[in-house]
Amino acid sequence: MSTTERSQRGGAISTLVRQEVWVRAGGRCAICNRYLLDGGMTARTLRLGELAHIVGRHNNPLSPRGVSELDDRESADNLMLVCADEHKEFDSVETFDVFTVGVLRELKRSHEDRIRYVTGLNADRTTTVLRMVGQVHGHEVELSRQTAATAVVAAKRYPLFLESYSRHGIEIDLRPLPGESVRRPNVAWDAGERSRSYYRLATAVIDDVIEHQLNRGISSDNVRHLSVFGFARLPLLVHLGSRLDDTVPTEIHQRHRHDESWCWQNSAPVVDFATRLDHAAPHGPEEVVVLSVSGTVNLAEVPAELRSLRRYGISPAAVPSAPDILAHRGSLENFISCLRSFLAALESAPTTVRRLHVLPALPLSAAIALGRLHHHQVHPELAIYERLNGRYWRTLDIGLSRQGAD
Repeated sequence: MSTTERSQRGGAISTLVRQEVWVRAGGRCAICNRYLLDGGMTARTLRLGELAHIVGRHNNPLSPRGVSELDDRESADNLMLVCADEHKEFDSVETFDVFTVGVLRELKRSHEDRIRYVTGLNADRTTTVLRMVGQVHGHEVELSRQTAATAVVAAKRYPLFLESYSRHGIEIDLRPLPGESVRRPNVAWDAGERSRSYYRLATAVIDDVIEHQLNRGISSDNVRHLSVFGFARLPLLVHLGSRLDDTVPTEIHQRHRHDESWCWQNSAPVVDFATRLDHAAPHGPEEVVVLSVSGTVNLAEVPAELRSLRRYGISPAAVPSAPDILAHRGSLENFISCLRSFLAALESAPTTVRRLHVLPALPLSAAIALGRLHHHQVHPELAIYERLNGRYWRTLDIGLSRQGAD
C-alpha cells in the first residue's frame, strides 16, 4: 500500500480536517461523483470514502507526487475525498503522468465549487428530471443523468432524480422496443403497418412511466417543477408532451447539434415565428398545419387526401428554418406563443375544427411543447404525421376532438 493510500488510517489527519474535506466534497467522490455513505448491496450507511493526498504524504520519490516543497501536507487543501477505486488508480505508478498535482487540484476545486453552488440553491429551485431516449432515423444520443444534470444546473436549478426500482430516476427508454431501429421499410404498406405497431408499443411504455412514476410523484407533492429531456421520433415527443401535467411548471430542454449539449445558449439570437395561410380552402371540420421550423416541409409531399383542406404554415418570421434554430430559450417561448395564438384562432373559426392534421419538421423541444400545449377538451384532435420513404404517414393521434373523432 502506498504512503498516500487510505490515508485516514495513518492517524496524522485531524478530525476537524477530515470533517472539512467530507463537507466540502458533499460526501461524494471528487472524481466519479459516487455517493460515499451508501452501501450499494445492503443500502446501509457506510463510510466508503478515503482521504487522498494530492501532494504525497512524504517528500520522497516513493510517495506518489511526494517530491515537493509543500510543508502542510495534512491540510484540507491538500486532501480530496475519493472512492477506493479512483484512489488506487491515481496512486499507481502507471498513472503518475496523467494524475499530476495540477490535475488533481483542478478536479478537487471544480468538484467542491459545484457542490457549494448546488447546495446553495434555494429549495424552490429544485426540479425533477424526466428523460426519454429513443432513436431518430436510426441514430441515438447520449442522455445520461450527468448530461441532464449539467443542463439543469446551467439553468440555475438543482436536479432531483425520482428514484425508480432501477435507481436511475424517471427514464423512458424506447430503445429495446421492436421496430425502434428500423429506418427504411421496403414498401409503402410495410412502412405504415410497422409504424402503427411500433407506436402502439411505444405510447404504452410512455403512459406506464408517466402514470406510475411521474404522476405518483406529483400526487405526493414530491414534484413541484419538471425538467424534460427527450430524444425520440417526433410523434412520440408530441405524445409525451400531451401526457405532462399542465399544472406543474415545466422547462423543456433542447439538444443542440453544433456542440451536442442540452444547455440553452444565452448568446444565440432569439427567433420569432409567424403563421400564414398556405391554402385558402373553406373552413371545415378538418384542417392542416405545416410546421417548418427545423427544416422546410416540401408541400409537394403533402398527402393527396389533405391537399383540398384549408392549410396553414408556421415557420420562422425572418430567418430560414434550421436544425439549431431553437438555441435560445426565448426562441422556444416565441414558438409556443405563436402556436398558442394559432390554436386560439382555430377556436374562433366559423366552422368547428374537429381534427388538425400536423406535418412537422420540428426541433425536439418544440415537438414536446406542441403536445403539452394541446388541451383535448378545448383543441381539435391532432393527427401527427411522420415522413417515411419520401411521403408523410399519419402515425399517431393526440387527444379527442370536441365533437368526437371518426
